[in-house]
Amino acid sequence: MVDYYNNIKNTRNTSEEILNPFRESLIKTMNGMTVEERQNWSKNQAYIALGNLMTVCAIEDIDACPMEGFVPARFDELLQLQEKGLKSVLLLPVGYRAADDMFAELKKVRKSISETVIEL
Repeated sequence: MVDYYNNIKNTRNTSEEILNPFRESLIKTMNGMTVEERQNWSKNQAYIALGNLMTVCAIEDIDACPMEGFVPARFDELLQLQEKGLKSVLLLPVGYRAADDMFAELKKVRKSISETVIEL
């Protein structure tokens, strides 16, 4: 966490006086959580990043496809995530589709707005 605050301080040229209340609040919040609660919080942060990355990909005409159904423990092993204190929670392949992709030009099949959005 020290590196995180030093990065904020140096990047924004922010004084300790301004940063300390935020830092203390975050420490208090995190210390009040169980390991499971912190992991759930971290997972939610990953989903926020996923949403932002998907938006950028759409704007830049880059293909992206969030995926479920993977085996996290196997990915963790292959990517040696445990050694970095990390574990996988989601997958988002990003790139460009093959020129010979027979599905690339087919119309997308989606539910209608009225079937997916609840109007209040």
